[in-house]
Amino acid sequence: MKIIITTIAAATILLTSCTNTQKEVTPKKDATTSEKKSDIASEKPLLAQLDTPTEAPVASVFYVNATSGLSLRSGTNLRSKKILTLPYGSQIKHLSSPEHTTMTIAGITGDMIEVEYQGARGFVFDGYLTRLAPPQEGESVEGYAKRISTKDHTVKVTKIKNPKGEAFGITTRIELPASTWTEAYRITKELFDLPKSLQPDLVSKKKSEIVANSNKREKTFKDEIAVNRGTTSEITSIVYSYQLRGYSRSVTIAKDKKGFIVKEVEVSK
Repeated sequence: MKIIITTIAAATILLTSCTNTQKEVTPKKDATTSEKKSDIASEKPLLAQLDTPTEAPVASVFYVNATSGLSLRSGTNLRSKKILTLPYGSQIKHLSSPEHTTMTIAGITGDMIEVEYQGARGFVFDGYLTRLAPPQEGESVEGYAKRISTKDHTVKVTKIKNPKGEAFGITTRIELPASTWTEAYRITKELFDLPKSLQPDLVSKKKSEIVANSNKREKTFKDEIAVNRGTTSEITSIVYSYQLRGYSRSVTIAKDKKGFIVKEVEVSK
């Protein structure tokens, strides 16, 4: 009987010892492991935490719309040293607009702005600049419209013959995507070959006015341009009129939602 009891006691001690040994071998669970994994999983990459960088503003592009070229000067004064002459139609970048440089030259009001042209920097009078590329010499209305059209906007041109036939006249209409009256007039002046001497004041005047061509040809009944303004002094239309015996021509510029509508009407008798 003693032998049996002794054997059972020994077995119990051995079993207890094995159980304790197993507990010591089993690695202790790290209470922070799951928390660390959770933190790592939720952490965003450094670049994702940074604000998306914005692109630097692109310099505005202008075109020279002075047929004889435009002087690029070292300062904002017309007496500043002349660096070079910018050719008609050349593309330039607008860099800055200094204050207190407004002036009027040959009836055109504008400012001296800082620009860059083929690496050269200086100042020019912006009264002879346009955002639209100016017409080239001898370029047709259709050709010009095609050249300034973009993939997002097609400049439309329509032509309507006189009911009696083209010999009796034709009406040409172009949707000009100009941004200002001054730009619309300068483009129209070159595209429809208006007299060079006609320089109406489109900025400072407050009332409607008619400017006659000082170089009007003999036997010409009418050769003038009218700037029509509303009650708020805003321009409502610009109309060039030319008339001689048996022939008349008018070119009208009117504002539209997308820019300006320019319409030339020629009538022969």
